[in-house]
Amino acid sequence: MIPSFITSLILFIPAFIANPSAVLTGGRFVIDGGKIWRGKRILGDHKTWSGFLGGIFGGTFIGLVLNYVFFYSGVRELTFSGNFYTALSMVLVLSFFSMVGDLVGSFMKRRMGRAPGKESIFLDQYPFALFSLAFFYIIFWSDARVLFQWEGVLAILVVTPLIHRAVNIIGYKLKMKSVPY
Repeated sequence: MIPSFITSLILFIPAFIANPSAVLTGGRFVIDGGKIWRGKRILGDHKTWSGFLGGIFGGTFIGLVLNYVFFYSGVRELTFSGNFYTALSMVLVLSFFSMVGDLVGSFMKRRMGRAPGKESIFLDQYPFALFSLAFFYIIFWSDARVLFQWEGVLAILVVTPLIHRAVNIIGYKLKMKSVPY
Protein backbone atom coordinates (compact mmCIF):
# COMPACT_ATOMS: atom_id res chain seq x y z
CA MET A 1 0.00 0.00 0.00
CA ILE A 2 1.34 3.41 -1.00
CA PRO A 3 1.23 6.10 1.72
CA SER A 4 -1.50 8.67 1.05
CA PHE A 5 0.95 11.58 0.98
CA ILE A 6 2.93 9.90 -1.84
CA THR A 7 -0.29 9.16 -3.72
CA SER A 8 -1.38 12.79 -3.42
CA LEU A 9 1.98 14.15 -4.58
CA ILE A 10 1.96 11.92 -7.65
CA LEU A 11 -1.67 12.67 -8.47
CA PHE A 12 -0.95 16.39 -8.13
CA ILE A 13 1.66 16.27 -10.92
CA PRO A 14 -0.73 17.81 -13.51
CA ALA A 15 -0.96 20.97 -11.37
CA PHE A 16 2.82 20.96 -10.79
CA ILE A 17 3.50 20.53 -14.54
CA ALA A 18 1.08 23.21 -15.78
CA ASN A 19 3.16 26.21 -14.64
CA PRO A 20 6.50 25.19 -16.20
CA SER A 21 4.61 24.16 -19.35
CA ALA A 22 3.36 27.74 -19.56
CA VAL A 23 6.96 28.97 -19.64
CA LEU A 24 7.69 26.64 -22.55
CA THR A 25 4.69 27.77 -24.60
CA GLY A 26 4.27 31.37 -23.43
CA GLY A 27 5.11 34.64 -25.06
CA ARG A 28 2.21 35.26 -27.42
CA PHE A 29 -0.92 37.30 -26.89
CA VAL A 30 -0.71 39.05 -23.52
CA ILE A 31 -3.85 38.21 -21.53
CA ASP A 32 -4.48 41.68 -20.13
CA GLY A 33 -3.67 43.34 -23.46
CA GLY A 34 -1.49 45.88 -21.65
CA LYS A 35 -4.50 47.31 -19.82
CA ILE A 36 -4.20 49.24 -16.57
CA TRP A 37 -6.62 48.99 -13.64
CA ARG A 38 -6.44 51.47 -10.79
CA GLY A 39 -3.10 52.74 -12.03
CA LYS A 40 -1.43 49.33 -12.30
CA ARG A 41 -1.19 46.60 -14.92
CA ILE A 42 -3.80 43.90 -14.47
CA LEU A 43 -1.42 40.94 -14.91
CA GLY A 44 1.68 42.00 -16.83
CA ASP A 45 3.44 40.97 -20.02
CA HIS A 46 4.52 37.58 -18.63
CA LYS A 47 0.96 36.23 -18.61
CA THR A 48 0.01 35.21 -22.14
CA TRP A 49 -2.76 33.20 -23.72
CA SER A 50 -0.21 30.88 -25.33
CA GLY A 51 1.32 30.19 -21.91
CA PHE A 52 -2.06 29.79 -20.20
CA LEU A 53 -3.35 27.32 -22.79
CA GLY A 54 0.02 25.60 -23.11
CA GLY A 55 0.15 25.12 -19.36
CA ILE A 56 -3.31 23.58 -19.32
CA PHE A 57 -2.40 21.30 -22.21
CA GLY A 58 0.96 20.29 -20.69
CA GLY A 59 -0.50 19.44 -17.29
CA THR A 60 -3.46 17.61 -18.80
CA PHE A 61 -1.33 15.62 -21.24
CA ILE A 62 1.21 14.52 -18.63
CA GLY A 63 -1.59 13.76 -16.16
CA LEU A 64 -3.36 11.50 -18.65
CA VAL A 65 -0.14 9.73 -19.62
CA LEU A 66 0.70 9.04 -15.96
CA ASN A 67 -2.88 7.97 -15.23
CA TYR A 68 -2.76 5.31 -17.91
CA VAL A 69 0.83 4.20 -17.23
CA PHE A 70 -0.18 3.49 -13.63
CA PHE A 71 -3.59 2.09 -14.63
CA TYR A 72 -2.15 -0.44 -17.08
CA SER A 73 0.72 -1.24 -14.70
CA GLY A 74 -1.87 -2.24 -12.12
CA VAL A 75 -1.00 0.57 -9.68
CA ARG A 76 -4.58 1.76 -9.35
CA GLU A 77 -3.82 3.86 -6.24
CA LEU A 78 -1.98 6.30 -8.50
CA THR A 79 -4.78 6.69 -11.02
CA PHE A 80 -7.74 9.00 -11.19
CA SER A 81 -9.88 6.56 -13.14
CA GLY A 82 -9.84 3.91 -15.83
CA ASN A 83 -12.58 5.85 -17.59
CA PHE A 84 -11.00 8.28 -20.05
CA TYR A 85 -13.53 11.08 -19.59
CA THR A 86 -13.38 10.93 -15.81
CA ALA A 87 -9.56 10.94 -15.82
CA LEU A 88 -9.54 13.75 -18.41
CA SER A 89 -11.92 15.90 -16.40
CA MET A 90 -9.87 15.43 -13.22
CA VAL A 91 -6.47 16.24 -14.72
CA LEU A 92 -8.02 19.11 -16.68
CA VAL A 93 -9.44 20.62 -13.47
CA LEU A 94 -6.05 20.37 -11.74
CA SER A 95 -4.23 21.91 -14.73
CA PHE A 96 -6.78 24.62 -15.49
CA PHE A 97 -7.08 25.83 -11.91
CA SER A 98 -3.32 25.69 -11.49
CA MET A 99 -3.11 28.26 -14.27
CA VAL A 100 -6.03 30.29 -12.88
CA GLY A 101 -4.33 30.34 -9.47
CA ASP A 102 -1.13 31.56 -11.10
CA LEU A 103 -3.08 34.41 -12.72
CA VAL A 104 -4.70 35.30 -9.40
CA GLY A 105 -1.25 35.39 -7.79
CA SER A 106 -0.02 37.75 -10.51
CA PHE A 107 -3.09 39.93 -10.16
CA MET A 108 -2.49 40.20 -6.41
CA LYS A 109 1.19 40.99 -6.94
CA ARG A 110 0.25 43.85 -9.31
CA ARG A 111 -2.21 45.23 -6.73
CA MET A 112 0.59 45.19 -4.15
CA GLY A 113 2.86 47.09 -6.52
CA ARG A 114 5.19 44.15 -7.20
CA ALA A 115 6.76 44.34 -10.65
CA PRO A 116 6.32 41.37 -13.01
CA GLY A 117 9.13 38.89 -12.52
CA LYS A 118 9.92 40.07 -8.99
CA GLU A 119 9.91 37.43 -6.29
CA SER A 120 7.02 37.27 -3.87
CA ILE A 121 7.38 34.28 -1.56
CA PHE A 122 3.74 33.30 -0.96
CA LEU A 123 2.17 34.60 -4.19
CA ASP A 124 4.68 32.90 -6.48
CA GLN A 125 4.16 29.46 -4.99
CA TYR A 126 0.83 28.86 -3.34
CA PRO A 127 -2.06 30.28 -5.41
CA PHE A 128 -1.72 27.63 -8.13
CA ALA A 129 -1.65 24.81 -5.57
CA LEU A 130 -4.47 26.21 -3.45
CA PHE A 131 -6.73 26.89 -6.44
CA SER A 132 -6.11 23.42 -7.90
CA LEU A 133 -6.87 21.68 -4.63
CA ALA A 134 -9.85 23.86 -3.73
CA PHE A 135 -11.59 23.48 -7.07
CA PHE A 136 -10.79 19.77 -7.26
CA TYR A 137 -12.51 19.39 -3.89
CA ILE A 138 -15.46 21.53 -5.01
CA ILE A 139 -15.99 19.64 -8.27
CA PHE A 140 -15.03 16.10 -7.22
CA TRP A 141 -15.83 16.15 -3.49
CA SER A 142 -16.18 12.40 -2.84
CA ASP A 143 -13.17 11.46 -4.99
CA ALA A 144 -11.07 14.32 -3.61
CA ARG A 145 -11.45 13.07 -0.05
CA VAL A 146 -9.91 9.75 -1.13
CA LEU A 147 -7.29 11.00 -3.62
CA PHE A 148 -6.10 14.01 -1.62
CA GLN A 149 -6.38 13.10 2.04
CA TRP A 150 -5.21 15.58 4.67
CA GLU A 151 -1.69 14.07 4.80
CA GLY A 152 -1.45 14.47 1.06
CA VAL A 153 -2.68 18.05 1.10
CA LEU A 154 -0.13 18.84 3.79
CA ALA A 155 2.63 17.18 1.74
CA ILE A 156 1.62 19.20 -1.33
CA LEU A 157 1.76 22.43 0.67
CA VAL A 158 5.18 21.53 2.12
CA VAL A 159 6.85 20.50 -1.15
CA THR A 160 5.30 23.16 -3.38
CA PRO A 161 7.88 25.87 -2.54
CA LEU A 162 10.73 23.37 -2.97
CA ILE A 163 9.48 22.14 -6.34
CA HIS A 164 8.72 25.69 -7.45
CA ARG A 165 12.25 26.87 -6.61
CA ALA A 166 13.92 23.84 -8.22
CA VAL A 167 11.94 24.19 -11.45
CA ASN A 168 12.67 27.92 -11.62
CA ILE A 169 16.40 27.37 -11.10
CA ILE A 170 16.39 24.79 -13.89
CA GLY A 171 14.45 27.21 -16.15
CA TYR A 172 16.95 29.96 -15.35
CA LYS A 173 19.96 27.73 -16.09
CA LEU A 174 18.35 26.70 -19.39
CA LYS A 175 17.85 30.41 -20.17
CA MET A 176 14.07 30.00 -20.29
CA LYS A 177 13.61 32.39 -17.35
CA SER A 178 15.40 35.65 -16.66
CA VAL A 179 15.45 35.11 -12.88
CA PRO A 180 15.94 31.94 -10.77
CA TYR A 181 12.71 32.39 -8.75
